[in-house]
Amino acid sequence: MYSSYDQYQANGGTLPESRYYILAKQAGYIIDAATMGRARDAPSSMAEPLADCECALVDSLAAGAFNAGQTGVQSFNTDGYSETRATTAESKAALRSLLERYLTQPVDLLRLAGYAYV
Repeated sequence: MYSSYDQYQANGGTLPESRYYILAKQAGYIIDAATMGRARDAPSSMAEPLADCECALVDSLAAGAFNAGQTGVQSFNTDGYSETRATTAESKAALRSLLERYLTQPVDLLRLAGYAYV
């Protein structure tokens, strides 16, 4: 994990501690996958952005963001209940945008440097 419950609360998080740890673990997996493991070996200058990213992911996951595969109706309202469904493409774009907000400065963890040989 890249953040603590105290950091999460300092960032405005309101989830109970037990729920935070479940979602923080998932958020850590998302970060590791997006950075191809480079986040684990990131320089100390990336500690705060990584923690902030994980906290933002926790809140987004708790809100049901990034649930891909819900296509069709984009928004509806029935007797006070409303729901908006995101397409897979929109879900991926929202996740990518969140990751880019935190994981590109001062070190860009989302892009590879150098050459790849196949």
